Amino acid sequence: MSELPLPQQPPANNRNLLIVLGTLGVVVLLTAVTCGIVGFLFRDRIFDLGDPGTTTLTVEAVTTGGGAPDRDALERTRDVLADRIEAAEFDRRSVEIDGDRRLVLEVDGVGKEDVLRSLAGTGDLRVRRVLGTVPDQSTAGPPVRPDTGPVPSREEVAARLGSAYQIAEGIASPGMLDSATTAALAPFASLTPAQVAALPPAMQYAVPTVTCPQLTARPAGATSATDQLVACARADQPTKHLLDVAKVSAEDIDTAEALVDQSIGEWMIAINFTDAGQQRWTDLTREAFTAGQGNNQIAIVLDDVVISAPEVLDVLTGSTQISGSFTRDGAMALAAQLNSEPLPLVLRPVD
Repeated sequence: MSELPLPQQPPANNRNLLIVLGTLGVVVLLTAVTCGIVGFLFRDRIFDLGDPGTTTLTVEAVTTGGGAPDRDALERTRDVLADRIEAAEFDRRSVEIDGDRRLVLEVDGVGKEDVLRSLAGTGDLRVRRVLGTVPDQSTAGPPVRPDTGPVPSREEVAARLGSAYQIAEGIASPGMLDSATTAALAPFASLTPAQVAALPPAMQYAVPTVTCPQLTARPAGATSATDQLVACARADQPTKHLLDVAKVSAEDIDTAEALVDQSIGEWMIAINFTDAGQQRWTDLTREAFTAGQGNNQIAIVLDDVVISAPEVLDVLTGSTQISGSFTRDGAMALAAQLNSEPLPLVLRPVD
């Protein structure tokens, strides 16, 4: 009877290896089980990033004259706002009518108030040549609410100012006034933004006591594309710009897109013009370029605020880019504004 061969025992070294591997397998298994239990116990903490929160802005809608809007205009304003917010690519958004004249805007994320205020702006973009620049003399203080009151006549404002108005008419060199003249112009500081809008643009620019908070709060529609304009740039140290008549407007823009400038890693707006708009843009850059260094700035003005004032270093015959230290949200909001129709009503935030 033949004998069955005995099972071969692994060499001692291999046996030790198997023991070690077996032990490691148990450790790995235990570790996996433990991690699974921990992951199960804390999966909400690991995978649930929490509610991102929301930002809500309530605005009051009025006509350009400050009156109550009709329902049709309010609904059209809501629809334009909804289109803008969607184009700005918020994950969740809503625009609801509240009562007879209020709209409530809500988007995902906290700290989006400035973007929503931008989207609620009229969206009136114009490009003008810079004729002069002086520092703003305003001191830090709370922002002035946008003025929706009627613009009075120039004669009414002149009568209110008295002799200060006559002194202002005689200013020959803005930015170079002595202290006595500046003191005599103090009554201008008490004017409302609507009253400031009644002053000649040259006076708004020359009088140091007419400041950026007053200028940026002027009623919507108080300025004309066919007149000169005084507008401020938002910066740590705001400046007042005296601007020529508008030569290019939002109507000349075919498309606007928010992009990252790969060369510097900053957000900007790429603009393509219509055929007629392209010619107007080229003519404006030629005018600025031939004016020579020091007089070759143009200002891109949105809702009477300068968002960029670049120097023109050559005649531009193609599309252009707007830069201005934009955040992603800010760039997306501006592109959304430029691609939409103007708002039918003026909106002012409700405190």
